Amino acid sequence: MPKFKTLINFKDKTSMYQRNSNEAFENAKSKGLENPQSYMYMYSQNKKDYFKAVMDRKYINFNQ
Repeated sequence: MPKFKTLINFKDKTSMYQRNSNEAFENAKSKGLENPQSYMYMYSQNKKDYFKAVMDRKYINFNQ
C-alpha cells in the first residue's frame, strides 16, 4: 500500500495528499500541538500537515 495518496494535482504542480493520520498527529505533537483531541487531520501539502479544530473549524499546520 502506498504511503501517500494524491488527492488533487494543481496547475502550479503542488498536490494535496493524505498520509497516515497517526503519523501526522505524532509529528504535530512533537512540534507543539496541544490538545490533539480537539483537532482532525485533514490533508498534507507542500511538506506540511493540516489540521482543523473541531469547535471553530480553523486550520493549523505543522511541517513534516
